Amino acid sequence: MDIFCREVKPYECLNMRRVQFWLRIMKEHSLFMKLGFACSDTELICQAEEFYNVFADLEKHSCNIKCDEEFMAFVSRIMVAVKNIFAFKRHVLQLLIECQIGGANYPLLIDHISREAMYFLKLLQKIQDGDMKYPVDSIVSDNVFWLRHMADHARFIAGLLDPSERGFVEKANAFAVQFEQLQLQARDLDSMLWHFCPNNDLIRFEKDVTKATMQIRDFKEAARDLISACKVISLIPPLLADHVLREAEYFLEVLEQIKHDIPKMDGKIVTCDY
Repeated sequence: MDIFCREVKPYECLNMRRVQFWLRIMKEHSLFMKLGFACSDTELICQAEEFYNVFADLEKHSCNIKCDEEFMAFVSRIMVAVKNIFAFKRHVLQLLIECQIGGANYPLLIDHISREAMYFLKLLQKIQDGDMKYPVDSIVSDNVFWLRHMADHARFIAGLLDPSERGFVEKANAFAVQFEQLQLQARDLDSMLWHFCPNNDLIRFEKDVTKATMQIRDFKEAARDLISACKVISLIPPLLADHVLREAEYFLEVLEQIKHDIPKMDGKIVTCDY
């Protein structure tokens, strides 16, 4: 199911390290949006700067959390900021698709980062809820979410590389097709395994996804290093190249957790330990 569906609950469980990961992601989204706005869109630029400062402050404050009670209060505070930036992203997306603003922000890019905000919000809500009634539904939904993101990344990379970088553009487009196919396969599993238990198809699929994600992780790492060394011609800032690499590495962590947990599933409710 799509991340915007009310019933979707992410599989992974947040700890402070992962909260800090997502706070940094939200902070960088604010920066990327700011850089993509037209110079005339001063109000939107100021709003993006404000969100950058909000998430930078939250990221800094996260280092001072000392106990579970403080952590839960901190989660509530983060949720307010995430709801606000999600609303801002969707507002910007509406302005873009109605041609009310210009600039360099792809509408799909803004949709992409708004999906990440919704995913983070649902992870934070899960901290408060605590369990998953149907863990296989959550596993497959996480795959749908992340596979779509890996495909988006490949499309963005291909679009921002200079056309003369034909080899890299071809590889990026090939990754996009591969992950789009995997996402369609995940959606098939989503409906077939709804409210069910893990089967051999799911186990095989998770292995295929892990292999593909390791390959795109390596591609992103090579691209980041070449961009940082000014050895490839593109419009991709080094920070953006590092940003999408970190997300691939994060997805691999989620896949490793799923691989570890599937053999222990017997239809019981899975409870998160924080």
